[in-house]
Amino acid sequence: MKKIYYLILIIFFLITSCASVQDSNASTAPQWVSNLESVYPSRDWVAVTAEGSNQQQAEAAAMNALARAFRTDVASLTQSSLQFTQIIDNSAENRSITFNESRNFSQDVNVTANVRGLIGVQLETYRSANTVYVNARMNRRECSARYSAMIRENTAIINRLLVSASAIQNRASFDVYSRLSFAHSVAQVTDNFQNILEVLDSSESARRPSYGGANAIRTRMIECASLITIGITVNTEQPADRVLITRAAGSFFTELGFKINENGAGNYVLNANVRFEDISQNVFSCRYFIDASLSGSGAAVFSFTENDRKAHPNMAREARRLAVRAVEDSFKEAQFAVEFNKWLFGMLE
Repeated sequence: MKKIYYLILIIFFLITSCASVQDSNASTAPQWVSNLESVYPSRDWVAVTAEGSNQQQAEAAAMNALARAFRTDVASLTQSSLQFTQIIDNSAENRSITFNESRNFSQDVNVTANVRGLIGVQLETYRSANTVYVNARMNRRECSARYSAMIRENTAIINRLLVSASAIQNRASFDVYSRLSFAHSVAQVTDNFQNILEVLDSSESARRPSYGGANAIRTRMIECASLITIGITVNTEQPADRVLITRAAGSFFTELGFKINENGAGNYVLNANVRFEDISQNVFSCRYFIDASLSGSGAAVFSFTENDRKAHPNMAREARRLAVRAVEDSFKEAQFAVEFNKWLFGMLE
């Protein structure tokens, strides 16, 4: 029995020894760590290898290297992809504009945050004792097909918007501006797609989109905006507040390229009534009320209301100052600005 027992122990030892050798062989560095071209030849792939002390660091280095291969950086790719995702999300309820190919891009952006802005990225990781290696790659043929499909779809949408804008007789109108503005936003992202596509397939440089680039559309958009003057009238209790709020509203429209008239005359007129109400409770607070409407040819085309409050622990004057600042911000970049841009997009229906 003892002999059998020792025999079993020897067999068990041999089996476990073989298993450890296999594990050791499995941990041998893949060939792409030392010779990337031999595994992922550049004629078929855009591929990079990077390393770091941990997974996160190595992946970030790989994505930076991959972005540089496309003559850009991760921050620019992320900004562009988020901008396009927002455009697609805003178009969800608009029946006149439908993105099919690009919705897959939007989903990829949201799901794989570490590769924002590039679709079809494959990642592979190898860990040695002290270093993590990451290979990031894109198959030229497969990714070219996806980018080409999105560019064709976007180009068709852009051209349709440009034709629609040209058909409107009143050039000094938001109807024209809204179409050119949306076409410009889509074109900015599509230009980026085209740049990526030309790295994947250099022959695509001879087949650029027919709309002529985002800068050409922006020129038309600014020309349209320059024909539109927006008169601004702000009614509020204190003259100093009126000046600040009028300037805030004016800066928003000027930033979009429109002319403004602070005396209230224009193709369109913005009337804003702003009221402040002091509230003394446990802290000093001030509630503000905004009631604004934009009219053209005597008819209201856009209306906006907002009310909120700002507080300060020990000074009523500071609470009121914060409320005035909140109204300024609303016109410049917050709620008023957001709602106005949504309204512009809604005109495309």
